[in-house]
Amino acid sequence: MKRITIIIVLIFAMSFSVTSCKSEKKEVKKEVATEIYQCPMDCEKGKSYTKPGNCPVCKMELKAKKAGETETKSEDHSGHDH
Repeated sequence: MKRITIIIVLIFAMSFSVTSCKSEKKEVKKEVATEIYQCPMDCEKGKSYTKPGNCPVCKMELKAKKAGETETKSEDHSGHDH
């Protein structure tokens, strides 16, 4: 009886140690800026910033844009019937 109890305890301890040592790989996500900031007057020809603030050239407040969003200028007449 003592022998069976010791064997059961050893099996339980070994199975517990095997399952508790299972390492879960955690994904490390890099924080990607989802918004960029650009001068509304485009003083620096498309230069963008990762933090809000003012344009170093004209001192206007930088406007937020989503990363990958393109600038649409008022000279773009693609939707007009000219």
